[in-house]
Amino acid sequence: MKPIACLLCATFALLSAPLAMAFCFVPQPRLTCAEYFASQLVVEATLVRTKIIGDKNDPLGIEAHVYTLAVNKVMRGKIVTSIKVYDGNDSGRTTFDWTRGKKYLLFLFYVPSKNAWAVDSCGNSGPLNKAQAALSEIEAIKAAHDGGVISGVVSQQALSTPIPGVHVEALGGSDKYAAITNEKGGFQIKVPAGRYSVHVAESGVSFNKADISYEDPSRVLIEPGRCVQVQFAEAEKSQ
Repeated sequence: MKPIACLLCATFALLSAPLAMAFCFVPQPRLTCAEYFASQLVVEATLVRTKIIGDKNDPLGIEAHVYTLAVNKVMRGKIVTSIKVYDGNDSGRTTFDWTRGKKYLLFLFYVPSKNAWAVDSCGNSGPLNKAQAALSEIEAIKAAHDGGVISGVVSQQALSTPIPGVHVEALGGSDKYAAITNEKGGFQIKVPAGRYSVHVAESGVSFNKADISYEDPSRVLIEPGRCVQVQFAEAEKSQ
C-alpha cells in the first residue's frame, strides 16, 4: 500500500482476485497545485514495459504490477530518462488503465522498500490525453510570483458530516488571515508566500487535525502558486 494512499483509501485487499478493486475515500479532491509541490517528481512519460509480480501466498493472485516508463519531460524534480512505478494490487492501486506505448502525466514519490516510484491513487496522475486541466495548472504554477491558497474542510468526528459557519484562521508571524466554512464545511484562505499555522477558532468547541488530512495544519508552507489542503475533525469531548 502506498504511504499516502493508505491514509485515504480503504485498507482491505482482494488477494484471491486477479486484480483488486481500487477505492478512494477522499474528503476533498486532490488539487493539482497541492500535489505538484508535494511530489518528488512530476513527469510526462511513455509506458514501455509491464512486469507482473505474483503473490507468493496465493499462486493465482497478483501482488503488484511494476511499470517501466521512458521519461519524455520532467516538470518537477531531478532529471531522469526512465522510471519504474510500483502499483500494488490492493485497494490503493491506480484507478486508470496502463497501456504499452501510451503517455501519462505522473505525480510521483519514491518508495525505498520497493526501489521504485509510486503515485497517489487519489491524485491527478493518469493518461496524458486526459490531463489538459492539470497541465494548464502546472503552467500557471510556474508563472506565479505571489502567494497561494490554504484550502480545507471542517467536519464532525465521523468526517462524513461537514460543519458550516465556523471560523478558520491562518497565522503567519504577526499576520492573521481568516475564512468561514461554507455549507459543505469547506474554506479557502488566500495568503502571501510564507509559513503558517492554521486552526479552527470556534468558541466552546475543539478541533484537531484529521487523520486523513493531506497536510499538517500546524506547519503550512506556501510558495508562489502553491495550495495546501488540510482537514479538521471535531475533537472528542471529555467525559
